[in-house]
Amino acid sequence: SDVEPMPFEQVEAVIDASFGYSWKDVFASIDKKPLGAASIAQVHSAVLKDGQSVVVKVQRKGIRDIMSKDVELMHRLAKIVPPPLKTLTDIDALLDEFWRSAQEEMDFLHEQGNLEAFAENNKAVAFVTCPKVYKEFTTAYVLVMEKVDGIAINDKQALLQEGYSLKEIGEKLADNFVKQIVDDGFFHADPHPGNLKIRDGKIVW
Repeated sequence: SDVEPMPFEQVEAVIDASFGYSWKDVFASIDKKPLGAASIAQVHSAVLKDGQSVVVKVQRKGIRDIMSKDVELMHRLAKIVPPPLKTLTDIDALLDEFWRSAQEEMDFLHEQGNLEAFAENNKAVAFVTCPKVYKEFTTAYVLVMEKVDGIAINDKQALLQEGYSLKEIGEKLADNFVKQIVDDGFFHADPHPGNLKIRDGKIVW
């Protein structure tokens, strides 16, 4: 990632402020080096007090205020857009929709709800699963979920070595994605290889 990671001290501060107590009351350890960093949040490997391996998604400190100011600035700039361009799209409506979507993305309780809804929709599908979310440790700013090991869905060699059929995986993946879109009306919007693994005979979204 090209995004500069938050210093670990800030990660600790966000978690502690969100929990209302020290992260050390919940986690035995948190890896100081993030697994990944993006504009809104970054993810760290961690271990719960009971020894369970998890990942912790931590929102960037102050990102809501930063994005709110950016959107307000874009609204101001929209007022000086030349009239011919204004006829192409409603810029203010577009910015409002962007901000609504961004606020949802910054509310990890909303993401928790999405994980739970996905799990419920696919509970009868034997070959599909998704990470378990730890509701008791999840807040609007911190999301704690199961660490998913397994084989990347595009690692053909590893899959074949483990005895998997690439054709079967492809068919089941396509079948489930169509189900998500057509039957559930609730689907994974970013199904790139980094978001799909094969574990214990299941596709993990």
